[in-house]
Amino acid sequence: MTKKMFAACLVLFAGVSVCAQQPATAAAWEKFTSAEGRFSILLPGKPEPSKQTADSPAGPYTTHLFVAKGGGQIYIVGWVDYVPTFRFDTQKELEANRDNFVKGVKAQVKGTTPIKLGTNPGIEFTAESEQALFRSRVYIVGNRPYQLIAVWAKGQAEPPDIAKFFSSFTLTPATGAATRP
Repeated sequence: MTKKMFAACLVLFAGVSVCAQQPATAAAWEKFTSAEGRFSILLPGKPEPSKQTADSPAGPYTTHLFVAKGGGQIYIVGWVDYVPTFRFDTQKELEANRDNFVKGVKAQVKGTTPIKLGTNPGIEFTAESEQALFRSRVYIVGNRPYQLIAVWAKGQAEPPDIAKFFSSFTLTPATGAATRP
């Protein structure tokens, strides 16, 4: 994914310490569906959207992010739309998404595991910064990278809602069939 997407995540990262200082309250989880993004996912409330288009040597691309906060955590789901002629090496794109995100939030990768979403390749990684812990999944679906990110305060065990967040991600392809990890 793009550096621009992760610049937006940096702003959100600043909110991690604020979330960590607030008491964890039970968030009302809701199913969020993006027709444009062709997915649905459970989030703790209605997410805040952002969309940014930028130019690159390969042509313009558009980054889409949805951010929800709840229970002392931050949940982010996003994707990038490249021009249809843009081609990339799948493994390098997966790793670039991980590396750009980790660099952007000044964290260190703690582990990376290959995963799949149906037949689509992906990686799951964990990272740690001075203030926060991160779990993220990146999938490549056709020419579109998706990234899911969960953030919680360092020093806390991984909240059980994070598993709910990741396991609820479902693609809704044009055929109408749903795909789960």
